[in-house]
Amino acid sequence: MSWLNAASAAPSGWARLVRDLQVLITSLLEENKIELRQQYFEKSLELLRQNAAAMAGAPQEIDFQLRAGQAYENFGAWDKALAAYERAAELGASHRYQAQRAEALRWIGNIYARQSRWQEAARTYQNMLELCAQNGEALGQAHAENGLGSLFFEQGELGEAASHWEKALELAEKATAANEIARLYNNLGALANVQGQWDKALTYYGESLPRFETTGDVGGMASAYHNIAMSYADNANWAEASIHYEKSFRLAQQLGDVYLQTLVKLNRVELYLAIGDAALAEVLCQQVLQTYQRLQDHLGEADACKFLGMIAAKKRAWTKAKTHFEKSIRLALEFHHPLGEAEARWEYGRLLKQKGAATLAREQFEQALALFRKVNAAVEIEKVQQEIDGVAA
Repeated sequence: MSWLNAASAAPSGWARLVRDLQVLITSLLEENKIELRQQYFEKSLELLRQNAAAMAGAPQEIDFQLRAGQAYENFGAWDKALAAYERAAELGASHRYQAQRAEALRWIGNIYARQSRWQEAARTYQNMLELCAQNGEALGQAHAENGLGSLFFEQGELGEAASHWEKALELAEKATAANEIARLYNNLGALANVQGQWDKALTYYGESLPRFETTGDVGGMASAYHNIAMSYADNANWAEASIHYEKSFRLAQQLGDVYLQTLVKLNRVELYLAIGDAALAEVLCQQVLQTYQRLQDHLGEADACKFLGMIAAKKRAWTKAKTHFEKSIRLALEFHHPLGEAEARWEYGRLLKQKGAATLAREQFEQALALFRKVNAAVEIEKVQQEIDGVAA
């Protein structure tokens, strides 16, 4: 850490030092030492602050807090990230730095969304939207509309999600903001994928990924590769899915992004199950579950429980499978995630059908079918209807 003692920079350079510090610590410590990474970061951050004589004035302090918040977010330390963003928002309001305040609100909304605090996230994005509209900031409005669209997407309101994302795309194009345009195409691809429109999804990703590459947005590239992998996986093209998951994971590792690394691992569980490696799927899924519980990511935990139920069902461990499926359903209900609930009920119905409990299986299939219809998941609707017909026969 000796270089920190001599660290100096122009006022605008302190935020870059924070970012470089987070990347350095990520490269030095293994992924499973995430708590140690955070401890080193906090100690180093304090050393930077002690030497931050050049960091004079509110704009530099706000930027410092924003970058510290992003580093904490990559470590999965939501509460510390939120505290940094809230400090930045407070400074922006008191010193009338509206653009930086808007950016802080954007990241605060993102943290609330990751914590499934939907109402608080929506209120934050709406405040950001109003602030940016008052100041005529098209890009800020695009960020806010994007955030609102993501909230509706997570809660299964796909029509509302599409509406907000299309508004955001129009605003981003007005601002000629290539990176935000890339994010929106990436999101629209995910929406098309949920609806089983794989060719359309890949077309959107084809618009997204080159823009991320041009702007050098490694996080955006990692997200796009992950979504492309999901499209291939949903179409049972496991070889291409594996290639793109690997690309996504390596980029997420490079960034030290715990959230995205865990998401890729979760979707690899499905891949390992599909190719018949239940033992590896179970080990990986247990790791994922522990991370999601540490992050207090309730929707991620629900997904992990669903896969653990599927793994237990393959092993004919009926009681364990039932416990996992019921927990997955409970979390999806509690945090308003209809797609996740539908998937868990579908798999639970398969378990009940396998055990010969036809009436109970049919009940789960019918509830799953109603939820898939709500999100217009055409492929799943057809498959679950076949399950129902099979039970009736």
